[in-house]
Amino acid sequence: MQQLKKILDDKTVKVLAGDIPAGDWEFSTGTLWGPFDQIELLGKLRSVQLQTEESVKKVSETLGWGLAGGLIFGPTGFLAGILLGGNKKEVCALCELKDGRRFLAVMASKTYQQILAMTMQ
Repeated sequence: MQQLKKILDDKTVKVLAGDIPAGDWEFSTGTLWGPFDQIELLGKLRSVQLQTEESVKKVSETLGWGLAGGLIFGPTGFLAGILLGGNKKEVCALCELKDGRRFLAVMASKTYQQILAMTMQ
C-alpha cells in the first residue's frame, strides 16, 4: 500500500547539479529532505525557472497498471492499463535560494507547481 501511495504521489526531487549535494531528495511541507541534510524552501526561494518539460512513460508502472486492469477487467482492462498507465510529466527546473545557492533538479510537474507557488508567498 505504501508503494502504491508513493507511485501516485511522487514527491521525489532529483538534484542534478548545483550548490547542494546531487541525488534524490524528498519534498514535503516546504522542505527538501536529503539523506543527511534538509533545506527549508518556504520563504527562502528567490526564483524557480522552468528549463524543460517532458512526458515520461515508466515501464514498471505501466506493467503494474496493466496487471491491475487485467485482474479486474480481463484482457480489455490489461490493454487499457498498458496504454494509460505509467504516464507522467516531469520538469527540469533551476531553483535559486535567497542566500545565493542554486541547483538544477528534475521533479514531477505537480511538485514543480507547489515549489513555484512558494516563490509567490
